[in-house]
Amino acid sequence: MRITAEYRPGSLTKLLDVIEGEIADDVTQIMREETRDLTMDYRQQVRDAGMGSRLANTWRAEVYPMGGRSLNPAGYIWSNAPAIIDAFARGAHVRPVNGAKWLWIPTKSVPRRRRAGAYVSSIGKRAHGTAMTPEEVELHFNAELRLAFEGGKGFAFIDVVSGLQGGYRPATAGRLKGRRGLAPRRQKPVLMFTLVRGVKMPKLLDLQGPADKAAARVAQRIRSRWG
Repeated sequence: MRITAEYRPGSLTKLLDVIEGEIADDVTQIMREETRDLTMDYRQQVRDAGMGSRLANTWRAEVYPMGGRSLNPAGYIWSNAPAIIDAFARGAHVRPVNGAKWLWIPTKSVPRRRRAGAYVSSIGKRAHGTAMTPEEVELHFNAELRLAFEGGKGFAFIDVVSGLQGGYRPATAGRLKGRRGLAPRRQKPVLMFTLVRGVKMPKLLDLQGPADKAAARVAQRIRSRWG
């Protein structure tokens, strides 16, 4: 007995479309999972380096096509703080720019901003909780920084008085003389900034290694499923 298969136009095309769709679903899902995991890896590296969750959460990711599927999806990961991330990934040497001679490194005595852009500064607005700039420190304490240089470094001091609840306060006439029954407070110089010619940033982040491993996992998972 002779058996023949009935040919229906378009049936093979439809079958191939179904198979292609299944492959595209799997490949896109693999890319989403590996992109997500790589983003989490980068965020954890930042936290492990002691740079906090705020910087860690600047890592973002997207898989293209957005909301769709493809045989050739692409995962894209970026940071909203690229200059900082790049410096710690390369171990960059940071130097002054715009003709400046010194980098001003704040000490722990420099007040933190209670809100963004609390003062007008030539450097522009800075985020809440970050250290004040030299200009902002002078405005905050209503005094000028005094500079001293030794051993190739500079030191910027400002005259202040100790706060009643910690920290430092402007050396006003009232605080120096005593007011409202309080004893006079002694004015003293406090180191606010160290001035250096440049800073070598330590290499704390490895971006290429985890990315290469993620790419290898994508290829291996696709081969395992469809090879």
